[in-house]
Amino acid sequence: MKTFALSLLGVVAAYLIVGTLLDSVIFPEREPGPAFYPPPGYEFVSKTEGFRQRVLKRENGLFWLELELEPHAPGPPEHVHTSFAEHFVVAEGTLSFLFRGQRRVLRAGETLLVPPGTPHKPYNETSARVVVRGPMEPEYAMPERFSVFLTQAYGFFDESPSNNQPPAALLQMSRFAPTYDSWLAAIPIPLQKSLFFVIRPAARLLGYRTHYEKYMPRNPRGGTAARAGRSLGRPPTRPANAD
Repeated sequence: MKTFALSLLGVVAAYLIVGTLLDSVIFPEREPGPAFYPPPGYEFVSKTEGFRQRVLKRENGLFWLELELEPHAPGPPEHVHTSFAEHFVVAEGTLSFLFRGQRRVLRAGETLLVPPGTPHKPYNETSARVVVRGPMEPEYAMPERFSVFLTQAYGFFDESPSNNQPPAALLQMSRFAPTYDSWLAAIPIPLQKSLFFVIRPAARLLGYRTHYEKYMPRNPRGGTAARAGRSLGRPPTRPANAD
């Protein structure tokens, strides 16, 4: 029994060392190119969350969004970002919010700051749409890289109901969460980091990636986002942070 246990530990250790080296050092994923970043004017939708988002501006490594929540939009799972804050400025309607586990309601003209490391979840309990849109100032922006996560996550989780359930959701989040700093609030982040460190190489081997060409921003004619930014014909408006 002892010999078996030692052998099993050896296999696990070899998997972690070799898998991590292959995934992160020898064959690392390429960084997403410019076409993966949605340009100003680009709109993308999450059917799962009931969200429609529009990129209003990209500048100096930051981006600004307008968020529209459809009636009774369930929103994303309660989640955490450890490295950046979010401002939610309600321009229209009534926004419901889980903030540090407590329900809050924001009406038009009200603002909520979500500091880094704070569990949160925006959603819509009403039968009217909600629009979140704030000033185009740096403190109301998010890291530009996070825009890649939004389009990729919306594409993946909307593609199939099975993608929202284990094991697909767990395997995919092992690639997404450490790369884009988006963690579930229900599980301690150190535990998620440990779990994802273990399964991340296996997820890569099974075909899961941090970004996919099929979820790249595309215009209605099938072109990529690099050509779609000026095609939507909607004037710029004031931006907002959103999940």
